[in-house]
Amino acid sequence: MPTANAMKTNVGALRLKLNEPADSQLASALRAGACSVGKVGPRALATAIASHTVNALVEGEMLDPESATEKLRVYKNNLGQGLPSGCCILHFLLPEEGKLAMAASRLNSHAQLHVWEMAHRIAPPKSFYKGHPEILEACKLSGAVVLDAGTPSTLTTASINPLAGNFLAHWIQSALEADSSETRPRFFFHVLVPARHWDSMMQTHFRTDYGI
Repeated sequence: MPTANAMKTNVGALRLKLNEPADSQLASALRAGACSVGKVGPRALATAIASHTVNALVEGEMLDPESATEKLRVYKNNLGQGLPSGCCILHFLLPEEGKLAMAASRLNSHAQLHVWEMAHRIAPPKSFYKGHPEILEACKLSGAVVLDAGTPSTLTTASINPLAGNFLAHWIQSALEADSSETRPRFFFHVLVPARHWDSMMQTHFRTDYGI
């Protein structure tokens, strides 16, 4: 049984890591100092998000450290293959809705994101997805969606994982730099989706009949 001091140390470590800039987190997770943030592929982005999330769950005593390494290995090996589109690392580790919601809430106590109860009712940005297939792929692998890209100055992403937002913002901003129609850097927002709505959102955003 962990002592009170040990628990405080773990919580403090989690807080420090969550306050670390996303670009340095991504670079550390990728273990590739030569790669600038956003210049890596969607799979590497998803792997970085997964690694950071597992680390936070272990340090927050929400995941058994002995099984965490093996579960992360299985997740990484099945990215884009055996996993359905939009399978978030949290959903993979905690498929039971109650445990998933509890973990997301505890992680969000640090991230302090808005929870959008009505996010599942917002229509997917089909034109944006079609114009940016690499961002669509990143969302599918990372377990996130673009919730709103209707204005040229902002972009809102959503997930059940509150730790994914900063990673996505840095990666998507870099991806958009190659788009000549982007006239200025965007402001990025990331919101949390209630666990009970996530499966239906995945089906809505990643329907094959969209041709994307």
